[in-house]
Amino acid sequence: MTQIIPAILDKTPEEFKKHVEQLQNSHTFQEGWIHIDFADNKFVPNETIGVDVIEKYPTTLQKEAHLMVNNPLKWIEDLKKAGFKRVVFHFESEDNPGEVIKSIKESGMEAGIAINPDTKIDQLEPFKDKLDQILIMGIVPGFQGQPFIPETIQKIKALKSKNWPVVISIDGAVRDTNAKSLIEAGIDQLVSGSYLLIGDIDENIERIWEAIS
Repeated sequence: MTQIIPAILDKTPEEFKKHVEQLQNSHTFQEGWIHIDFADNKFVPNETIGVDVIEKYPTTLQKEAHLMVNNPLKWIEDLKKAGFKRVVFHFESEDNPGEVIKSIKESGMEAGIAINPDTKIDQLEPFKDKLDQILIMGIVPGFQGQPFIPETIQKIKALKSKNWPVVISIDGAVRDTNAKSLIEAGIDQLVSGSYLLIGDIDENIERIWEAIS
């Protein structure tokens, strides 16, 4: 069954605290996952809260880190200490992908690779048996609220056709109007940020479920 995972991209501790409380009070996500974006203002032109803020506001939700950073290797140890279960880093980052995957796995966490809209799926071939997840970006990473890139649908279908032993996720502009086509293309997990968090979370997710039912 498809998972819907809320994404948080926050610049201040106050924003993060607010969003975590929203999710904790939600009937839908009390036992689910939360996708937390980290940006270093180098890999993308945006800077978010650090891992120290996550530790300050603990949550019962299972945490997935999305590292939009140049050097993901520097983040692994702190993410492990903060209780993250999964780490997704960008193939386009400066660190060697194989080394990053190894570090994540040795830390006891699941490993995922995210790819930008202009990155070809075939570039991930050497890592297909080492990954738990591939996260396809439906927007240029860095900021929430951007329009969905239509060509992403074909990219998902191409990845699905390879039958690699990985969970396929989509992040960026995921909402009720495109959820059904994303699932039909082969997506396992829908990661949604601003669409879910603005307004009533439970009503927003219900609209997605209605769209895909």
